[in-house]
Amino acid sequence: MVYGYESNLPNSESFQNLEDLGTTLHSDLRTLTSDGSFKPTVFIAHSLGGLIIKQLLISLSKSSDDMDRKLRRAVYGIAFFGVPHDGMDIRSLVPMCGDGPNRFLLESIGSNSSQILSMQQRDFSEALGGQGESEIFSFYETRLSPTALQDERGRWTMSGEPAVLVSKSSATHCRPWENGPEHICAINRTHSEMVKFGQEDPEYDRILGRIKSLAQRAITARKSQIQPNLSQDEQKCLHSLAFRQMQDRGNDIEQAVPGTCEWLLKHEAYMSWAASRGDLLWIKGKPGAGKSTLLKYALNKQRDMPGAKENDLVMSFFFHGRGDALQKTPLGFLRSILHQILKQVPKALSDLVSAYQQKRSDMGDSPEKWQWHAEELWHFFKASIPKILADRSIWLFVDALDECGEVDAKQLVQRFISLAKLTPLPEWIHFRICFSCRHYPILSSPGLFEVCPEKENESDISTYVQTELRLSSFDEPKLSSIRNLIIFRASGVFLWARLVVRQVQDLELDGAGSNKIEATIRSIPEGLHNLYKELIHGMGPSSLKLIQWVCFAARPLSTEELRWALVIDTKFPSLQGCQKSENYIPDSKRMNQQVIKLSRGLAEVTQRSDTDRSDTEGSNTQVVQFIHQTVKDFFMNEGLVALDIRSASINEAIGMAHFNLSKTCICYLKMEEISHSKIHERDQLKAKFPFLHYATTSWVPHSQQSDAMGVPQGDILELLSWPSNTFIDLWKSILMAIDRYSKYSFPEKSTLIHTSAEYGIVGMLTAILETAGQNTPNIYSRDKEGRVPLSRAAKTGHEAVVKLLLDAGAEVDSKDNNGHTPLSWAADNGHEAVVKLLLDSGAEVNSIANGGHTPLLWAAGSGNEAVVK
Repeated sequence: MVYGYESNLPNSESFQNLEDLGTTLHSDLRTLTSDGSFKPTVFIAHSLGGLIIKQLLISLSKSSDDMDRKLRRAVYGIAFFGVPHDGMDIRSLVPMCGDGPNRFLLESIGSNSSQILSMQQRDFSEALGGQGESEIFSFYETRLSPTALQDERGRWTMSGEPAVLVSKSSATHCRPWENGPEHICAINRTHSEMVKFGQEDPEYDRILGRIKSLAQRAITARKSQIQPNLSQDEQKCLHSLAFRQMQDRGNDIEQAVPGTCEWLLKHEAYMSWAASRGDLLWIKGKPGAGKSTLLKYALNKQRDMPGAKENDLVMSFFFHGRGDALQKTPLGFLRSILHQILKQVPKALSDLVSAYQQKRSDMGDSPEKWQWHAEELWHFFKASIPKILADRSIWLFVDALDECGEVDAKQLVQRFISLAKLTPLPEWIHFRICFSCRHYPILSSPGLFEVCPEKENESDISTYVQTELRLSSFDEPKLSSIRNLIIFRASGVFLWARLVVRQVQDLELDGAGSNKIEATIRSIPEGLHNLYKELIHGMGPSSLKLIQWVCFAARPLSTEELRWALVIDTKFPSLQGCQKSENYIPDSKRMNQQVIKLSRGLAEVTQRSDTDRSDTEGSNTQVVQFIHQTVKDFFMNEGLVALDIRSASINEAIGMAHFNLSKTCICYLKMEEISHSKIHERDQLKAKFPFLHYATTSWVPHSQQSDAMGVPQGDILELLSWPSNTFIDLWKSILMAIDRYSKYSFPEKSTLIHTSAEYGIVGMLTAILETAGQNTPNIYSRDKEGRVPLSRAAKTGHEAVVKLLLDAGAEVDSKDNNGHTPLSWAADNGHEAVVKLLLDSGAEVNSIANGGHTPLLWAAGSGNEAVVK
């Protein structure tokens, strides 16, 4: 639908303002419904049109009318093109309207009308609800625009002096959680041309992915019933629970192919569970059998279930073993579920809001000051259940429990059972929990209804294969033979069928006949494990590098980051040199193809909402991950050894992978363009050097991991510029610029010895000490706070490092500027083994710091009873 409005400036008789234009749009939209409901909506707005959309949504958010609230909730996203949130340059336009009645509207959007637009911006920031309920992309112009000029005949033309009509800061001055590069995009157009595209237009390709993601969000997302109005404290508490990947995994799971999964609704176990009042349904199955798709189907069909009511509380969480930490831990599950509860039933979590207020009062607002913990959140979740069940039923859907780890999966199921069985229910109330998990680590329980997809999904696989091969050029008898062979050999494993269908399509494109295709299908091993072994056969070094990054990156890398991670090499001193590598892929489309090619289809490029606030790299939101958890399991168990012929064991292969990743990060930081850069502004650094944040914050964890696997660290000393402090100083300066609150920030005058001691990299420290004959390492060197490496190791509890330093002659009672000794640091932080080691080495137990504290007082003050004893 296209919507227009009167916007002529010369000789206009209109005196409408922003509020009038918003009201007109409001009225027109209400006429689109006949039954009081609205279709999922995405707005695309240019310039003044964006301000009208904002005014409309502000009006809807303040309305108490039920239809208005439904209309607001139907809005899933907005794409703003050159919208002057903070005003625009209207100098050349003012003479066009003169003193006409539309002069007020024009001046209200000028750069000097900050009061009008700032009031609108303040109201709009909450008009669509909190973070996660909608998404906004902002596009800004990067070419000067011609301005209005009147010629000798009095005609107005856009031929005046070029100018920036809407600045980047104004066009991107939207909601505070959408100010990173993943929600902001430059368009190399003038202001009026930035929404006009031709065929094969690269600027169009740049925005297409974002527009598609908004459309997908609108199609697949589920809206709950009309939300209650939250207080300011409840809104802030809601934001503290939110994380930007909460919905990513659920969105990634494809919708069931039409005609599939329908058997579930008629399955005896499912119908018994749906009719029960407080029971659990376990969708259990082989890896790749389609458990996640089936659970998502059940979630989407919940509203159609007999007995489902409009006010039922429906919650969901999709664990993601290949995602970030919060996507695969109970903490992430609880933050997401409590976010859903607080948004819909705030009265059930008044205690949580009070706890949030107390934390803010005690520790401040900054997210770096404090974090939620899983056990405290479970307490609030458990306490909220009876309050919710007092007047509404609960449906809880949890996918891929096995991907949060064996211990946590078992504990969560036991807790679910306890909640469902022990919570008293009014007669008309139901509490149903549905979760999916492999056959292990959860074991069968008499308290669970069970559905096993691989025993039921043959017709689903048949429908899927038929749908995917519908465009095949083979005649029906040959095509039917191919389909039946795939279905038979899949043995209920949907993912196997999917991978084989892809191979069949590729073979047909290459001109293979049906006999060859059938022979290939028969030669493909049954079962995912054997199929993966077949696929990786013959993979080369470039594939190994890709697999190592996808397996062991601290978080999923964006395609922009991976582009550099795959080409950085010690033989290239500059980024310009890396770009000349035959492996460098400059454009996104070819990069996506390269991921599929190098991984043999085992990795994919997928959309994600965002990264954590401190982690917003890249110019887009595409990340690379394995197509399924079983792929990562395969490489972690044996696949990596098969690829890396230099490694004799899986532990050695994992250690070498981390070692290579650490080297890549260090090399990137030392690239000439980075080490000589004069840029010190965070956003500019990240925009210019996409891999910078990851390299800066991840080389240490990768070194720790490789060291833990026994990989010698001596080869990396030269890369770290040892014995000079050049690299450490460079690293610290970049850290201060891009991540001031990083856990890796430390005092000035810190050396590589301090770093390896504090982070427990024993192999690195050993290698440094072994160079004593050539360059004597100073184990007595002090940082700006007067701490020696022994104190840094004692503070962080690295016993092996403490022993190594003591054996090398470190002074056991060395005091820092505040009089703290290594013993007092270890005692204060509760490191019992380090305390014993220091005492056995003659540490002074009664050493007094500047404030009068002894190690015993430090331990007692921190509540470390074992250390005190």
